[in-house]
Amino acid sequence: MSSDDLCVGICMIDPDTGVCEGCGRTSDEIFGIPTPPPPSEPDKTVPLPANVQAEVGAGSD
Repeated sequence: MSSDDLCVGICMIDPDTGVCEGCGRTSDEIFGIPTPPPPSEPDKTVPLPANVQAEVGAGSD
């Protein structure tokens, strides 16, 4: 049984408990817990897209 099988189509999160009144799951259980993107490498520079470089130049350090 998947977690989507618990849904009964009444998507209302109770503001006091944080639980859906339809299926009894928390919003984290329904939507998943967001994860931040991996940190970028500080020494690695990303070039501007070609169309932006054409308008403003390649940039400088």
